[in-house]
Parts: sequence; C-alpha cells; structure tokens
Amino acid sequence: MLSADKNKAAVVRHLRKTAIVTAIILAVVLPCDYLLSGVLFKAPDHEYSAVLTIAITLLVAPPFSFFLIQQGSRLEATQASLAEERARRLAEVEAARDAAEAATRSKSEFLANMSHEIRTPLNGVLGMAQALSSRELDPETRAMVATIRDSGATLMAILNDVLDLSKIEAGRLEITPVDSCPMQAIRQVHALFLPAANEKHLRFDISGDVPDDLRLSYDPVRMRQCVSNLVSNAVKFTREGGIDVSLSLSPAEGGRTRVAIAVADTGIGMDEDTSARLFQAFSQADGSTTREYGGTGLGLAISRRLARMMGGDIGVFSRPGHGSVFTFTFLADPPVGTAKADAEDRPASSGATHLRGARVLLTDDNAVNRQVVRMFIQPQGAIITEACNGLEALQALEREPFDLVLLDVHMPVMDGVEAIRRIRATSENWRNLPVIALTADAMAGDRERLIGLGMSGYVSKPIDQAELLSTISRALGAAAPAAGVAVSREPSTDSGVNLDDLLADLDRLAG
Repeated sequence: MLSADKNKAAVVRHLRKTAIVTAIILAVVLPCDYLLSGVLFKAPDHEYSAVLTIAITLLVAPPFSFFLIQQGSRLEATQASLAEERARRLAEVEAARDAAEAATRSKSEFLANMSHEIRTPLNGVLGMAQALSSRELDPETRAMVATIRDSGATLMAILNDVLDLSKIEAGRLEITPVDSCPMQAIRQVHALFLPAANEKHLRFDISGDVPDDLRLSYDPVRMRQCVSNLVSNAVKFTREGGIDVSLSLSPAEGGRTRVAIAVADTGIGMDEDTSARLFQAFSQADGSTTREYGGTGLGLAISRRLARMMGGDIGVFSRPGHGSVFTFTFLADPPVGTAKADAEDRPASSGATHLRGARVLLTDDNAVNRQVVRMFIQPQGAIITEACNGLEALQALEREPFDLVLLDVHMPVMDGVEAIRRIRATSENWRNLPVIALTADAMAGDRERLIGLGMSGYVSKPIDQAELLSTISRALGAAAPAAGVAVSREPSTDSGVNLDDLLADLDRLAG
C-alpha cells in the first residue's frame, strides 16, 4: 500500500514537470515558428496560423518530456542507490578494518600477557637449574639438572619462535642495522654449537676469506638468529659426518655488499616435495620428524622472512641420504660508525663477575625471582637489599646508599615504570644511579621503551646468569659506583675461603 502511494505521488510529480516542460517548449517554439513562418519565410497571400504548430507540440512534447523526466528520475534513484551502497560498503570496510586492528591489538596483548606469565615461572625453573649446576653434584643429579635446563631452553625457543612469527605477521618486527663483523658472528655461532656437535662426534668447520675485523652495517642479532637456526637444524639432523659453514661477500647495487652464508651437512637430506614446503610455518619433513627430532617447524619459516626483510633469502639444495646445503643471503651497507666494537655485539665472558661490596637493591614482587637473582649475584660478593615494589625501593633509596638497582617492571602498589620515572626526576644524589630492568616483557620494542624511560640496562626473564652479570658489569663500569665496587672478569682461586666474600664482610664492617 505504501509503495503504491509512493508510485502514485511520483507519477503526479512527473506529470507536473511534464506540464511545465511542455509550457516552456510552447513558449519557445511559438515565437520561433512565428519568426520563421510568419515573418522571414512568409508565403504570399498566406495568413500565418499557429494551430498546427501547437497541435504538433502538444502531441510530441508531453510524452517525450514525460519519458525523459521518468528516465531522469530513475537515474537519480539509481545514483542514490549506488551512493548508499558505496557508503554501506565503505562502512563495512571500515568496520572490518577496525575489527582487524582490534583483533591484532588483542592478539598482541594476549601474546604479551602469555609471554609474561610463561616467562615468570620459567625464570624460577631455569634460574634454580643454573644455580644447581654451579654446585657440587653427583653425576646422576647433574644429568637431571642438565635435562631441566635443556627442556627449559627448548620451551624458551618455542616461545620466542611464536612471538617472532606473531611480530612478523603484525609488521612489528624491525631490522636494526649496526656496524658489526660478520665473521665474528659466525665464530660466535660456531662456539655456541660446537659442544653439541662434539657430543655427536661430528666435524664442525667454518671457512671464508673474510677478515675477522671487517665491519659492515646490518642487523647482527637477526643474522645470528638465522644462522643459528640453520646450524641447529644441521646438528639435529646429522648423525655422522660433519657440518661446514662458509661465509662469502660479493658486491651489490648501490655500493652495498651481498653476504652469503652456506651451511652444508651430511644429514638425512630431503626430497623436492619436502624442500618445497620446508619454509612454511609449522611444517617439517613429516610427522615422524617432529616425534623423533622435536621442534615446531617455525625456525626456517621465520629465518626466511627475516632474510627477505634484510634484502636476501634462504634457499636449499638437498637429496635424501646425501645431506643438505642451505644458503642464507642478505644485503649489508658500508659501516657508518667508528671501528670500536659494540659492547652489545660482543659475547659475554664466561668468567664470573665479582661484585665485591656492591650494594644492590633488588626489587621484585615475586619471591622466587628474588631468590634466583640472589643466588646469581650474591656469590660474586654483592650486598643485597630486597624490596617488593617500587614504593619500597624508593623508601630504601632514601634510607641508605646503593650502587645498583635491579628493578622489575610489573609490580603492585608502584610498578617499575613509575619507580624509574621518580628516580630520574628526583633531586637526590641517587637520581643517576644505574637501574637495570629485570622483566618478562620481551615483545618488540620493550627494550627500547624501557631504555627510553631511563633504564641503564635490560635483562629479560628467564634470566641468564652470564647475561645478568655482563649487564651489571657494563652498568657499573659506566656509572662509577659510589660504594667503590670492584668489577673483575677473572675468577678467584678456590682456596676454601671466598676472598670476595671476606672482603665484602670487611666492607660492611667498615661502611
């Protein structure tokens, strides 16, 4: 009924417009007809009459005008419908984009929270295992501790792979070029995996005509990650024979250098079908590969994406039973800095860091985390005061002097972010105190964010003892600690009495 009324109203409007148009046509046609027939071309003895002109106009103009008006109305309706459809589609696209962005944010927040929640208890597991491994243990117990550490390291590798894949898919993983020595990076990877190769009685060699001190501008962290994945797989899938890693350089366009790293093994090899799907996420040779060798199948997928982000790629040539050759390439720029070595790029010393008399304020709301850190640094001679949140840390800083603050980020009452802001904003003499963040925040940008807030260093959980001691050494070395901290890389001779502990006791008595 409503539609019929609308159609009737539309017809009435069209008729009105038709009448108006017809009147306009008559108003234009009649003067023109008179001018032509009655004046310019008037026939002799013929009286001008407009009847025929009016009749023809009334017969032709109304239906033609009605048709044009109706078609114009339909065109307007079509255009309005298209505009409405376009607006609706645009709204749907914007809603879909907003939903995708919200889903991405939710995914990132979920991964960040899960990473934090997993790393916190894992810090206790791996920390205690590291502390146990440094004690006198019988062979059976030491093997158990080694199993705990290896299992924890595997879990950490899986967690890091999932986080890296998520960051790559979200476009949040960035390549950070710095001046570094590619040959030194290869030697670091060689030193890392040499014990595993020796355990399987495998030959493990590196080669290349690249000088150790040749520096290029690239991302050494991501480069080592890719090479480590390739070498790790080579060690994993090789039962006998050996592994060869070679490094070569070649010129590229724009004055850049193409770095090529080949990892060849004498392992189980693969057929063409397996090689074709090898770089897909969560993909391995077959189901038995996961059961026999372990792993998530993420390492190669992540490595190829990283290689392509660095202007290169990863390819493979393999035959079943004859081993595999993986070739990793990326582009490097000429060095932009001085020849001095980057402290972050150098491997941490394996020797103990002695912190004789260093007064350390350890701030963490988790008692297990505090216990782990205490077991790591107290044997080095550090004098530790504990706090459970940022407010307690500030109160402790007001009571007594410290040389270093180890600060968790997520804590009740006052978190580490607010605590470091207040430390750096105060007018007290401890405003420039070295503060190292100990946190389970390990997503992209967390290190940069915390350093930007004023942290002097960053150590992610689970805490590695060597990394913690190395970071403390750099922080204390740069800060000239007030308590007269002596930092040394050489371990003291074990004579039954810990000289550093004795000196620390003397410092406490004197101070």
